[in-house]
Amino acid sequence: MPMSPRAITRLRLMLTVASLSLAWPVVSARAAEDLDKEMAVVAKGIKQLLDGRGQDAIAVGEFTGPARANSSGGAGIKLALIKRLEKTGVRVSRRAELEVKGDYLDVIDKQTALIALRLKARVIDRSGAEVTHFDRGLFNVTTIASLIGLTTTLPVGATDQDRNEKVASAIDKPKVHLANTRIAAGADSPYAIEILVKVGDDDRPRAASRDADGFAFLKIHRDEIYAVKLINDSKRDAAVTLTIDGLSVFAFSENKNYTHYIVPAGQVLTVPGWHRSNQVSDSFKVTKYAESAVAEALPSSTSVGTITASFAAAWTQEQRPPDDEPRGPDGARDADATGKGPPVDFDLKEVYRNVGRLRASVSARYTRDEDPKNLPPSKP
Repeated sequence: MPMSPRAITRLRLMLTVASLSLAWPVVSARAAEDLDKEMAVVAKGIKQLLDGRGQDAIAVGEFTGPARANSSGGAGIKLALIKRLEKTGVRVSRRAELEVKGDYLDVIDKQTALIALRLKARVIDRSGAEVTHFDRGLFNVTTIASLIGLTTTLPVGATDQDRNEKVASAIDKPKVHLANTRIAAGADSPYAIEILVKVGDDDRPRAASRDADGFAFLKIHRDEIYAVKLINDSKRDAAVTLTIDGLSVFAFSENKNYTHYIVPAGQVLTVPGWHRSNQVSDSFKVTKYAESAVAEALPSSTSVGTITASFAAAWTQEQRPPDDEPRGPDGARDADATGKGPPVDFDLKEVYRNVGRLRASVSARYTRDEDPKNLPPSKP
């Protein structure tokens, strides 16, 4: 693992929060707070810089991740920064005199020897000279999993050091378990995803393959519509964070607080598209990147297609937390990307849930040259 160029003094690999959620599906709030808070600090610094120069606008460029991860998390980082800049009163314009762009990298905290995600945002002028930069750290393992595109299982009751080793191994030596059309982190994991592609009036599961680097890849053709089946074979309800091309499926929602779906114990939930309201979603559709949902929010983005689902246990205020949960205060051509397809009905309701530590993260990359293999519909 690379060493951090500077000590990152805090690291939180636990996520135990009270959340507002949609049940069956269920949605929960606060999962991306750490990214939003770090981008708020960057936006404030940019605002001060621009005020000192008598300017009010900045261009926002790419945030790139480690090449070995082949992930699309930079789109989510960029969108979070754009939103924070706008809230701060900074205009985002491609024609601005200054531009902010950067990278993110998994690093080792020198004090704890645990993993964090370092974000470095550089402000440059039109000559390419660096005006200033901002170094920030992300410390929540669920956020790290979503941005890097991890596939792993994590022992909930283990020490931070043991969980850290699993995260480090998943980053450096990716592994995925493929069974028929199900994609999971391991053969014994109760959590999995399945990609369903619409063929006529049917949603057919599409098989993935494993590439030389250990990633799950599948081909979703241009203009095809797909859905993501979230599979929870555990005995507990699961809170699931789902990101597509680096963006939360709630990125275009009318309710900006939603971040999770809740999948009841022993059941599955098929997410048909980008959440718009608790009655309607815009279907996932593979389009030219310039027409994608990511491009709508981030016109210059060129990220790789990645689907990531992160699973944690969920329980109500009246229920006892799972016995293994640590006790916390709350218990070559244009790239293809996912755009908005036709609206689909999807009835939801809000519920409150406590969300535990990350138990599994499953990722699938969906750009590859081989033709996909269609299989008959599988049992839930």
